[in-house]
Amino acid sequence: MSSEKPEQPIYLINFEDYLRPKRSHKSMPLQRFDKPEKSTSKCCKLYKRLKLVRWCREIRTELSQRLEQVPLPRFLSFLRERNDDGLCKPKTGFEIYCEMSSIHGFHLFVGAKTWQRVLWWIFICTALLLSLLVVTMSQAKTADTPTIRYIDSMMQPSADQPIPFPAVTICSLNRVSRRSLLIKAREWQVAKETLQRLPWLTSRRLDPVNETSFSSLGWGNSTWSELLEQLSPRVCETQLLSCQWQNQHQSCNELFATSWSYTEGRCCSFQSQPKFGISIRGLTIRLAAMLEDYGSTLTATAGFELLIHEAGTAIDAATQRVILPRGTESQLMVKAFGTHASSYLGSLPIDKRRCYLSHERKLFHFVNYSQDNCLAECRSQRIYRICGCVHPHMPSRWYWPQCQVEQFKCLQEQDLSREDLQLHCNCLPSCEFIRYEVHSDVANLDATYTMANTNDGFFNMFNASDDLILHIYFDSMSAEQLRLDVSENWLTFIGKYSQTVL
Repeated sequence: MSSEKPEQPIYLINFEDYLRPKRSHKSMPLQRFDKPEKSTSKCCKLYKRLKLVRWCREIRTELSQRLEQVPLPRFLSFLRERNDDGLCKPKTGFEIYCEMSSIHGFHLFVGAKTWQRVLWWIFICTALLLSLLVVTMSQAKTADTPTIRYIDSMMQPSADQPIPFPAVTICSLNRVSRRSLLIKAREWQVAKETLQRLPWLTSRRLDPVNETSFSSLGWGNSTWSELLEQLSPRVCETQLLSCQWQNQHQSCNELFATSWSYTEGRCCSFQSQPKFGISIRGLTIRLAAMLEDYGSTLTATAGFELLIHEAGTAIDAATQRVILPRGTESQLMVKAFGTHASSYLGSLPIDKRRCYLSHERKLFHFVNYSQDNCLAECRSQRIYRICGCVHPHMPSRWYWPQCQVEQFKCLQEQDLSREDLQLHCNCLPSCEFIRYEVHSDVANLDATYTMANTNDGFFNMFNASDDLILHIYFDSMSAEQLRLDVSENWLTFIGKYSQTVL
C-alpha cells in the first residue's frame, strides 16, 4: 500500500447565494398601535353617560377638528399635530429641543394634539408677556429709587470700626442773665421788662410794640455781637460744675468749650475725642441751673437743653434735643448707626442717588459736608444777598459784614424755616454719616439726701433742688452698620430675572 495521503476535496462557495435570504421578505410599513383601554369603574361609566359630559366631549371634538382646518402661519407650523401615517418623518430641531428640555410644558409641543399645542402656546406667550411686564416695572422702580440701604451688621464690634462719641451741646433754657440785664437797664436808663421782651434775646417775633422799643433804645457804641456776649449766661464758666470722662475725673475746661449758635445763643460743647472703641462708661457731668439768674426764657421749666448731633455739624431746629430739668438725674443711653457708601455708588449721577460723597461738595465755612452745614451756609448767603449783612453767629465769609441791632428786622423777615430752605438750596444729604438715637430716663433728686463727698470733689456743695446730674453713654459695646449701595446693577439684574423669563 502506498503511504501517500489522499487529496482533500475542493468546494466552491458563491457568497452571493450565501447572503441571499432563503425566504422572500415583504416590506411592511411602520404600524401605530393605540393605547390599550384601561378598565374603568362603574362610576366612570355612569359619568361618561351623562348628557352634559357627552355634550362637552362632542364640543371639544368639534372644536379640535375645526382648529385642524384653521390655516396657521408658516412660523407656527410646529403647532400642527404630528401625523406620521406609518412613515418615519425627520424631526425638526425645535421638536428635538422640546423633547429634551426641562422647561415645564415644552414637551406638550411634541406628540400632543393641535388644540393642546395651541392652548399651551397661548399660555407660554402670556407668561412671557407677564414676565416682561414684571421686568419693566422693576426697572422703572429701580430708576426711581436707584439706591438701597442694607444692614451689614447688627452687632458690629466697636474695635473693628470705631464709632466716635456724639457731639454733646448744652444750652441753658435761660437766654439772658438777670445780673447782666439789670446792669444794662441802669446803663440805658430803661426798665428791665422792656429788655426782657426784646426778640433778639428770646427769638420772639418783632411786633409793633417791640419794634418801637427796639428803635428807641440808645445802644451806644456796643455792637450786636458785644451785646449778645454781655447778656448771654456763661454756661461753661459758671454753670458747668464737675465732669467725669470714662469714669475718670477731668477738668471741665479740657472737655468742654464755649460755642455759639444762631438759634440757641451761647452754649457749651463737648470737645470731639479721638475715635476709640465704644465704652459704656461715657460722660458724667454736674450742672447748676442758677434759677436766681433767670432773666428771660421761652419755657416755664428751669434747666438745660441737651443737643446731640454728629461732630462737626451745625445746630438747627431739626437737631435732636432733650430737656434736662433742674433737680433731676438723667440717664441718656445712645445707640449709634453708622452708614457708609459702597464703591458702586459713585457710578450713579448725583441727581439719581440724591446724596453727596465726602469729596463732591465743598463748603466755604465748614470743613466737613453735611446737610445741616449746607443749609446753614445757604441761609447765610440768602440773608447776606438781601440784607447786606449776616447774623454775628452765622457762618460767613471773611469779607461779609455782621448785622447790627438796627438791621435785626430785615434779618428776621428774611429768615426761612428748614423746609423752605430745602426748596431754595441744593443741599442733599451726605452719603456717609453717623446717626444717634437717644433713650432717656429722668428721675427726681431727693433734696433731703446728702451726697457723700468724694476725693475728686464731684459732689462738693451739692444742691439737689437746683443742680442736676447727667450721664450719657452708649447702650451697648456694638453698633449697627449700614451700607448705602446701588439697588441693582447688570449682574444682579441678570441673576434676579433670568429665572423669571425662563
